Amino acid sequence: MTFTKNNFPEITSRHSHALTSFIKGFGWLMYVFVPIALIGMTILVFNSRHISISLKIGMLVLSLLLVWFFGWLIVTMRKKTKSNVTKITVDKNGINYYNDIELIKTLNYDDLKIRPQNEKYDVFLSELGEDGPFILNFYVLDSKSDRPLRKCPVFDSDVVITNSNQLTAHFVTGILYFRSDLKIEPGVLNLYQLGWVKNEILH
Repeated sequence: MTFTKNNFPEITSRHSHALTSFIKGFGWLMYVFVPIALIGMTILVFNSRHISISLKIGMLVLSLLLVWFFGWLIVTMRKKTKSNVTKITVDKNGINYYNDIELIKTLNYDDLKIRPQNEKYDVFLSELGEDGPFILNFYVLDSKSDRPLRKCPVFDSDVVITNSNQLTAHFVTGILYFRSDLKIEPGVLNLYQLGWVKNEILH
């Protein structure tokens, strides 16, 4: 589908409460199960006559450290501030964050900045591992240093967003239409299959 600046469509985030509940439930199950399993395994090791005392002590120390870690993780998760974002849209302005119907903030296309002199592209990909996943990167102005700061799209919500990849692709499409001055890495267009968009704009 061909867009123009005047009829650029809006895409809204889709949320899955069922998937969110499953992930949270599984997470809490693991938080409880793993420490209990470690304690049970430690008791079995200490009751065994075929294991040396040094190995038993090492096992005890490891179990205590892991139980402490999971306890700290549970406390940290409970203290984590919940996101007040209930809906995210991508439109002709950029990425918009809503709390119900109230617009909280917007990452405008105009907020994107030209790359630092030592960089090759304004919009590019970085990868978490050798085989991905790939993350979209761009630059915005750091208010403290007044220099370009590398950022990535944030889809911050307490409920799992099932179409985040579609939102990102639409954001890149918006960059092509509204920020033609920015140099986009070819891999970005390949990843989101947007080469046709660039061809349409050029013609």
